[in-house]
Amino acid sequence: MKRILISLSAALFVLGLALGQTAWGDSYDDQPGTSDQPAGDALFTSDELHDLLAPIALYPDPLIAQILPAATFIDQVDEAARYLRQYGNTAPVDDRPWDVSVRAVAHYPDVLFMMDQKYDWTVSLGQAFVNQQQDVMDAIQRLRVEAQAAHSLVSTPQQQVVTEDGVVSIVPAVPDVIYIPQYDPLVVYAEQPYPPSYGFITFGIGFTIGGWLNRDCDWRRHRVYYHGWRGGGWIGRARPHVHDRNHIYINNRFSVINVNRRVIQHDTHRFRENIRQGVQRRGQPARPVPRITAPPRGTGESHRPAPRPATGVTQSPQRPDARGREPQRPASATTGYGGYGTGRDAQTYRERGQASRGNMRQPESRPAPPARTQTIAPAQSPRNMGGRPTAAPARQQAPRQAAPAGRGGGGQRR
Repeated sequence: MKRILISLSAALFVLGLALGQTAWGDSYDDQPGTSDQPAGDALFTSDELHDLLAPIALYPDPLIAQILPAATFIDQVDEAARYLRQYGNTAPVDDRPWDVSVRAVAHYPDVLFMMDQKYDWTVSLGQAFVNQQQDVMDAIQRLRVEAQAAHSLVSTPQQQVVTEDGVVSIVPAVPDVIYIPQYDPLVVYAEQPYPPSYGFITFGIGFTIGGWLNRDCDWRRHRVYYHGWRGGGWIGRARPHVHDRNHIYINNRFSVINVNRRVIQHDTHRFRENIRQGVQRRGQPARPVPRITAPPRGTGESHRPAPRPATGVTQSPQRPDARGREPQRPASATTGYGGYGTGRDAQTYRERGQASRGNMRQPESRPAPPARTQTIAPAQSPRNMGGRPTAAPARQQAPRQAAPAGRGGGGQRR
């Protein structure tokens, strides 16, 4: 009998340890930064946070308030991305068993796919939010002030930039639509384009504002909070357009902001080393972006400066993995901020910015293009539901101009 009691006590003890470990591993907390801090270089420096947060620092506040906690649920981000790839961008996500922040981001597939593709960046962002929430919020504010000083961050028809007592907020300008800015952090923050122009920040089509944007940023208290669609400002303007009859997102249980602390167990040593190398490399004085001169009449060519040779580590072509994620690589001059982007990303954003700047330089008195145009209707109008894109206007295609006399056969060079 005694042996049975001893064996039973030992079994209960082992079971208690197992249950305790499981409960700790699955626990979430709404107070990032109160746990035991990792030792030494596991914390990001101010300059490293500058690089890490530059790609999203100019996003609207309600979107940042969902991205930061969602980055801690990296496994759910991966699952949500695979779900949308399989069933399409209009697949229902409100009833999925993900954290409310992941479901909110899933309403904006481009952002979700970016977080899934830049896996190491997202994990590092989640780790920073868990361990350094105040530092993260302060870094975003510094990046916004820097962008304002360069005249890159201004109010537009898509967004309102509000500065009050040194705090810079970015909120939707339209009551029922939110726009996601597209920009290259390397151009906005490192190369310091001249002349400064908000043309380096562009916007695509608008996305619906819904009940899932139930959080905002409290910059003064350095936190993300649940507003429950009560308040003034952009919240008051958007509230009449938000309908959540089943209380999927407007619910007091979301007043606690959950984060997944297990994200700190992911190994991001190599990615952090890339960020350190990028910070050290950009310690040199930044060079302005060369100007683009207007093309001579009739040539159809732009006089662009010869591309600068890339400095730093020579990169060999690498392909994304089976899930479309970017491979890890050393940071270089052609790589996006903090290893976030790729040479392709930087080139795409740079071309968009140059085009915007070129359009702004065109004289207003230039005559209108010829009236011969062909309207091309979109193949399928996007549905204005569930955070999906609103209908975009029809595109017009100008007729191809004939090649100038004296040039060999063929059309206009592009």
